[in-house]
Amino acid sequence: MRVFISVDMEGIVGVVSLKHVISDSKEYERARKWMTLEVKAAVEALQETGAEKIVVADSHGSMINLLIEELPEYVDVVTGFPRATCMVAYIDKGFDTALFLGYHSKKGTIHSILDHTISGSTIQRIKINGFEVSEFWLNAAVAGYYNVPISLVTGDDKLIEHAKNTVPNIETIVTKYALGRRAALTKHPKTIEKEIRKAVPKAIEKVKKKQVASFKPQPPFNVELEFTDSTMADVAELIPNVKRIQGNIVGYTAQDIVEAYKLMEALIIMAIGILKR
Repeated sequence: MRVFISVDMEGIVGVVSLKHVISDSKEYERARKWMTLEVKAAVEALQETGAEKIVVADSHGSMINLLIEELPEYVDVVTGFPRATCMVAYIDKGFDTALFLGYHSKKGTIHSILDHTISGSTIQRIKINGFEVSEFWLNAAVAGYYNVPISLVTGDDKLIEHAKNTVPNIETIVTKYALGRRAALTKHPKTIEKEIRKAVPKAIEKVKKKQVASFKPQPPFNVELEFTDSTMADVAELIPNVKRIQGNIVGYTAQDIVEAYKLMEALIIMAIGILKR
């Protein structure tokens, strides 16, 4: 069994504040330890199931958060940014399943921890074929393009509800119950480690029995990016085949989800550059 793990930070146990997820804070150092411990619990459980290959994609912010030296030697880590297909970079190399750890809800989700979609400072919402999507939806769709089913996800209760509606029969773990955007009733890190160790074998068994399917939304994909600032749209519409829809909204059509994802990533990186000018 070849297993891919994408790990974000906002859905990790205990994480509720911007101080937890921004690297120049002392609280960030605690959060990255919690993040690493959850990944370690998952990969050790995977090894016990007989996994022959485990690759972990560090997928938060600058994507250099994991304490790699604290992970087992049999794990390979995708680290650094930018990279094609971002949070699921390297998933095209042939995997039997993927686990998404520490995921969060799309921007605007009520009472969900640090909700945003890819870049909270530049993106208000992303729609594909008229449906507002989350990072979970996008990454699951890219995995599905490569026939990789998502068999386990962890995050706050609102993200878990969304994941179950997107991928039927997915194994899930609630890390905390959101009381607002920056407050939650959180479980203890050791409790989550135990829950991960129990859930991973269940997820792998579902994959072996073909009880969880790859997520495969059908093309073509009409993408709409709603920026937080119309200046970002001014720049985005300079790209061929990207059209202005409204003051801060641009759109384009892609024939597959990977094509849609890559152009989306490029446009968001450009938008982030606008913030720094």
